[in-house]
Amino acid sequence: MQTITLRLRLHRPTHAKERIYRELTECTTTLANNLVAAGRPKGLTSRTAAQYLPAPIPAAVVNQVLREVAADQKVERFRVLPPCFNNQNLRLRKVGNFWTASFPTHEGRIRVPLATTERQERILEQLGTTVKQGAAKLYCKRGRWYLALSVTVPVAPCAGDRIAGIDMGLRSLAVVNCEGETLFFQGNRAAYVRRRFNALRRRMGKAKALDAIRRMKDTEARWMRDQDHKISRAIVNWCLARGVGTIRMEKLEGIRNRRRRDRRDRGRSLHSWSFYRLQQFIAYKARLAGIRVEWVEPKDTSRTCPRCGHCAKENRNGIWFQCRSCGYRGHADAVGALNISRAISGLAGAA
Repeated sequence: MQTITLRLRLHRPTHAKERIYRELTECTTTLANNLVAAGRPKGLTSRTAAQYLPAPIPAAVVNQVLREVAADQKVERFRVLPPCFNNQNLRLRKVGNFWTASFPTHEGRIRVPLATTERQERILEQLGTTVKQGAAKLYCKRGRWYLALSVTVPVAPCAGDRIAGIDMGLRSLAVVNCEGETLFFQGNRAAYVRRRFNALRRRMGKAKALDAIRRMKDTEARWMRDQDHKISRAIVNWCLARGVGTIRMEKLEGIRNRRRRDRRDRGRSLHSWSFYRLQQFIAYKARLAGIRVEWVEPKDTSRTCPRCGHCAKENRNGIWFQCRSCGYRGHADAVGALNISRAISGLAGAA
């Protein structure tokens, strides 16, 4: 079983319903911040938490806020805390050609139509049978309202028996190797875009355009996330086409220390890239496709010869690998991915 999140868009909500959604969001956010300001009191229920409520809201929503505040102990102030509904409060039903969602608000239970994709409809059709419904959050993004619904779906094991290794790095964001066949995702364009955004922010900073800087940062973050989704999808599709049944990746530690930072770089290229997030995207997409994911200790994966096993720091020179013992040559990242697929340093875990 694999847990995924469906982003269900609310279909053309009226102005009155949008007002209700905004008011409910403001109430949950204020409640959360009041609880944080009070030191996160323990043992509260929907009744005893009433003193922290700015306005009456459903008990089910209050209980979810209490859980969220208790879970996020490091948050000092919530910018926005979307209303959350569990599988008992959120009811999904198909009415005619539309899937609809019903959930409690401070003005009673509301039923709204959803603009679903074909993939989402296939999953919703299986609710209560092979698909298990989880919690959902109501939120607004760029003027549109969504329900982020968590569902647990069954996964059929992949029939492939080949093993692929994935090496993460700064020059190449990801390198995949399956029995000698290699797929590269270069980091040149990503580094250029990151530097460009940084240069724009510096110019905006000199002009004191703080709102523009904030919007630009959000745009950059969305672009990075989109790149991670595209790379992870391409990797999983590539593995499926080659009958890969197991993907192995490094247990990331100190990836940014592999390359000495240039003082002129100012962290503008890829030192702040979320390699962990990219790995998580690859992992969950692979599991959905029935591919097993294993984690490998990263020690010496780029310094060990895949032919004779000789390990030495001198084997690697920049992007090239040449074994000082047997003379084997190859791209250093491809060698690293091949060694990861063979788990030469041992497995760190599996899922």
